Amino acid sequence: MKKLFFAILMCVAAMSAKAQVLTSETVNHIYSEAVSDQTNSDFCFNAERNGNDITAMYVYEKTFDRKGNMTLTPHLKHVYDYAADGTLNSRVTYRWNDAQEEWECTSRYEYILTDEIYYAKYSRYNHQTNSFDEPTEKMVYTMFPDYSINHVISYHRDSTSVPFQLTSETSVSEQPWLFAWFN
Repeated sequence: MKKLFFAILMCVAAMSAKAQVLTSETVNHIYSEAVSDQTNSDFCFNAERNGNDITAMYVYEKTFDRKGNMTLTPHLKHVYDYAADGTLNSRVTYRWNDAQEEWECTSRYEYILTDEIYYAKYSRYNHQTNSFDEPTEKMVYTMFPDYSINHVISYHRDSTSVPFQLTSETSVSEQPWLFAWFN
């Protein structure tokens, strides 16, 4: 579900003619939005920084006892790595293990920027080999000269032993009209 959410988020971002590659500024914006929208959230957020760059983002789950006292329980940790120009190289996700009281690595998004193409690849962490598996999700973005997104192609495979299958393709020529309806 989280992979689907990320893919949808990236596609919606790509639909904007001003969509850009992910940078430290993007991560800062996502964190600021998450922190500022705490009114009805079941989660709280904290971050570690190196200068202006967020290097780790922590997600805590809120629970309340009968008296209304809140307890924060570790839930997720995202660790960010940036290139010298501020573009995002990777985001590694850890999930809190209550039984062992430690963070367990679960997955990684890798971001690769070439002259005209931006790749986002999703890999699961393999605890038996203590390494990341080959990617099972891949998104390919073709870029305009200003690094705004022109075209998005998404691929998926159920296991690393089978080839990628095309799951979606979107061209971005101008800012689209987005419609939503509610029941």
